[in-house]
Amino acid sequence: MQNSITVDQQADVIMRDNLVELLKGGFAPVVILLEEFHFDKAGVDLDGLPFSAWSLLEHMKHRQKVLLQFMKDPEDNPEVWPEAYWPDNPVPENEEIWNNSIAEFQKDLEEMINLVKDPDTELYKVYSNGKTLAWAAMTTFHHNAYTIGQVKAIGRQLGVW
Repeated sequence: MQNSITVDQQADVIMRDNLVELLKGGFAPVVILLEEFHFDKAGVDLDGLPFSAWSLLEHMKHRQKVLLQFMKDPEDNPEVWPEAYWPDNPVPENEEIWNNSIAEFQKDLEEMINLVKDPDTELYKVYSNGKTLAWAAMTTFHHNAYTIGQVKAIGRQLGVW
């Protein structure tokens, strides 16, 4: 008996692979860019911008965590777009806290990627808030891409890249 894959199964595999690629950052790998950013410039506020790279990292990490919690337990975490989180202090206390924040962001991102890869994860089921897990993954990569672009622009102005 031949083991064949249906068109729907093939489309599901392709969609999951695409989501994983986008979550990682595609041509702008989010975690690598964060790790390359110089700690000593992470708290610099440029004229005209209301945030530093540290503020953006914490904002991005918080939003990603909210969406991950929804993906892990959608019925008990229906609030997927709460008020935006911004840290009170735009400067990380020290390099260890900066690095730990990047590591926590990466850990949560990897957990989300593993959920997307898992064929038992129901990406397309609509939950009580009207959202799907695929929506949460796409929202995460969209928000991360937008925010890492801001980090990249700050880094360019500060001579990081």
